[in-house]
Amino acid sequence: MSSRKKTTLAKLGWVCGQIERVLAGQNITIADIPLSHEASPSETPLERLQVFKAVLNQTLAEINQGLARTCATCQQPLSDPALDEMPWASVCQACTA
Repeated sequence: MSSRKKTTLAKLGWVCGQIERVLAGQNITIADIPLSHEASPSETPLERLQVFKAVLNQTLAEINQGLARTCATCQQPLSDPALDEMPWASVCQACTA
């Protein structure tokens, strides 16, 4: 199994655990949840987790299909070091700067 897939699966497991905590009524703050997208100020912790879970599931599907990840802004391939660290990245470093 590739390191990208392992990283994505680990993060997906963490997100699912956080969703369980929210559904069990435990206190989760927005600050506890990594950003995977542009967050709305009115977004709840559960909504943010659900969006991140969808992003991770899409990433796993792309990894399983062997699809190359490209920047959503400039369409250039995302770098291997960036994807090794954060396989669900959707924007290259140049476009985030």
